[in-house]
Amino acid sequence: MHDTRMTLDEFEAHVDRHGAVLARWPADAAERARHMLATSNDARELLAEARGIAALLDEALPGATLTTGALRARILARVTHVTARSRALSWLLDGSPILRPIAIASVLIPLFLGYAIGVRYQPGGVNEDLASDVSLLAFADYETYSDAN
Repeated sequence: MHDTRMTLDEFEAHVDRHGAVLARWPADAAERARHMLATSNDARELLAEARGIAALLDEALPGATLTTGALRARILARVTHVTARSRALSWLLDGSPILRPIAIASVLIPLFLGYAIGVRYQPGGVNEDLASDVSLLAFADYETYSDAN
């Protein structure tokens, strides 16, 4: 055992490193700490504060949630939940409340237009000349037509 007494700074360092339970400290440091606790109000206050913080942590985070397996499972579940959603869906659900109606409308308008066109479509009811002109414009280079220039 050391003949020197423990300073308050050393005591605080041991509390930070080993916790508020002296039985978990190295034997030499625990013996010096007991002597200091018998003589120093500051040391007793510091240890009481550390015990209070430890009690709050124990209450807030039960021991079962601090195991490596449980913590790993919680992290992986959160990552899976976040990455399972598509980016567009995530933006739509978690995005700005102001932009959300615009996003919903931009998704629904093409669907409704497609449905309306599909319902109104009648085979053979399309003007063949119009269909030919549209297909020529869609698949041919526009600049090759003489009337385009």
